[in-house]
Amino acid sequence: MAKLNPHIELEMTDISALAIRSSQETLVANQLHGHVYPSDMFSDTGHHYNYIVTNPPFHSGLETSYSATERLLAESVDHLASGGSIWVVANSFLKYPPILEQAFGHCDIAAKTNKFAIYHAKK
Repeated sequence: MAKLNPHIELEMTDISALAIRSSQETLVANQLHGHVYPSDMFSDTGHHYNYIVTNPPFHSGLETSYSATERLLAESVDHLASGGSIWVVANSFLKYPPILEQAFGHCDIAAKTNKFAIYHAKK
């Protein structure tokens, strides 16, 4: 995204130190600029975004769990600017459309294969 849109201000957050380090190394390897910092969802952001792009977690150990995703999607509404969009990349078998519909009132399927899906909702 940042390579195709060099004017964007990129922020990347995660609660995992390994994911934070990986994100930092990805920026360096691709000669990109962005802010990477630890945050439990939006706890340390305090910003309003034009876009939120996420591949939310769905594992709790070996089990499929929607609790983190439900929280992320519900809270994302409050962190999007007016007219802002959320894009969710996920395995196709995950039942994210109803969660997005509950949070945003609608959910569009931007792309879908038998393995992956991209969902979109707008504030």
